[in-house]
Amino acid sequence: MERQHINERGSHTTTIEQAVHLLSILKKTIEGVQISPGKIEANIGAKSSSVKLKHINNELYEMVVVHNGARQEFKIFTRASYDDIKKAFKNDKKLREWNCNYTDMRGVHRSDDTFKNFDGKYKV
Repeated sequence: MERQHINERGSHTTTIEQAVHLLSILKKTIEGVQISPGKIEANIGAKSSSVKLKHINNELYEMVVVHNGARQEFKIFTRASYDDIKKAFKNDKKLREWNCNYTDMRGVHRSDDTFKNFDGKYKV
């Protein structure tokens, strides 16, 4: 497994070989994108290639790249929509067969008044 080094954001600089192409596509097609490589796991037993994107807030995605037994996490800082990112990946010939999954987590951590009037709603 050949590793490439990037130093854009954060302390990790190593990326797995399969993710280098994904990152170059993001940099070419999405304006102002910043990428922070995360931890690498080897020998995970994956049989297919996939990209998993988790939309944390309006400016942050967590991306997990899985390919041929290697897995790496990334933080992607951009204001681009998921549709723009998916379109960039699907327009590339090498990535057309990859699975692309998306989870929107933007509303999950919102503080609201769920427990504010708890006793009034439910009588014990």
